Amino acid sequence: MNRFLPILAIVAALLTLLAAWAIGDRIATSVRATQGLMFPELAELANSVQAIELVQGDRTVNLERATDGTWKLASRDGYPADMELVRGLIVGLSQLQKDQALTRKPERHGELNLTWPDPEGRARLIRLYTASEGKPFEVIIGQERLMPRSSYLRRIGDDQAWRCRGGVNGDVDFQRWIRRDLLSLPAVEFLAARWLGLTTSPKPTAPATNRRPDDFVVATDASTAWTPEQAKAARGVLSEWPARLEFDDVRAAKPDFAPTPDRTLVFTLKGAILTLEGRKEESGTWFRLEVQPTPGASEPTKNRVAGDPWVPDWKTFAASVKGWEFRMPDWRESQLERLRSDGPEPKAPPMPDLEGKDRLPPPSSSMQR
Repeated sequence: MNRFLPILAIVAALLTLLAAWAIGDRIATSVRATQGLMFPELAELANSVQAIELVQGDRTVNLERATDGTWKLASRDGYPADMELVRGLIVGLSQLQKDQALTRKPERHGELNLTWPDPEGRARLIRLYTASEGKPFEVIIGQERLMPRSSYLRRIGDDQAWRCRGGVNGDVDFQRWIRRDLLSLPAVEFLAARWLGLTTSPKPTAPATNRRPDDFVVATDASTAWTPEQAKAARGVLSEWPARLEFDDVRAAKPDFAPTPDRTLVFTLKGAILTLEGRKEESGTWFRLEVQPTPGASEPTKNRVAGDPWVPDWKTFAASVKGWEFRMPDWRESQLERLRSDGPEPKAPPMPDLEGKDRLPPPSSSMQR
């Protein structure tokens, strides 16, 4: 028997172990590179973010942090932004988890909506600016999946595309960053409404909730031209405005704003007299709110739940709307127009075309680098 065979066997075993270790180390390195947080640096940068820019196609939303720590919508004259939504964007980015490395080929980025610049407006760019004057954090967000929630993205200047677990709100619709419901009062808070000489108020026997038009009385001035049919229709319409007072756009108050009687409504509420002073412009009907707090207010709602009626602190509410003008939603404007005519109710606008909005990206196997 060859005496060198045991030695050769030991050497072969050692070489096999070394090869296995090297391969295992490469696999471990590869796994580490495709696991974990996508943007670990955001954990340290989150509290120092001072401005956010969201770009998609020709639309841009700019958010800025004020000195008191609140966030403002710079693209809407500094109107207050929803703090929770802004925080959710930053936290959402910082918590994205790597799931799979995809293509590095720029010519394939369009398949995942990751081309930038993107003249078609399918990709979204998110920029975070910190207090330092260095380069901002930039990421392109492409297609998204809902089940399970995942995002396709890549960094600016890096061709590597990724699929990540999680998602972020990078919407460039400014309405998604503010609270558009100015008021959502419980029905029992409404006492009266007056418009163009017509006054409507609840009957003493009206229930506290689920009120119907027959639960209101209506009176008109002798000098106003309200037909019985119009006055009857106005009962239920005007009484529910404070239960859903919202807006479609906002701007800083203009010094030359001159309201007109046909767009001025006065609501008597428990705790306040609310005057909506509006006027029609080329871009729609804009209005201001004058709030006069009165005795007898209900206790303000402390734990406000989205979608539920709530009662504000009227002094705080008056301060929050002062200096702003709001654009009336088209459907509210149509209500006013309809109340002053005997024509048929206009057809509701069609639902937006959602075809393709939830279309899934190609199978990930086809996007391997």
